[in-house]
Amino acid sequence: MADRPSDEFVPEVFWRVLAIALTVLGGCWAVAIWQYRRLSTTDLVGSLVCAGLVSYLVHLWVVAARHR
Repeated sequence: MADRPSDEFVPEVFWRVLAIALTVLGGCWAVAIWQYRRLSTTDLVGSLVCAGLVSYLVHLWVVAARHR
């Protein structure tokens, strides 16, 4: 099981997925600021951490799908 290519990190895929996630996040922040007039620091930090984690998971999913 050492040659499972779906477990590898592919920076090009990760950065592309992260860029998409941050673009969507920026839109969500814009809607939240428009609706509520502010965002707390907790909202900002938490959503950035989640965007990174989701990007990594989607990256693994994309890499696994390419190898099938």
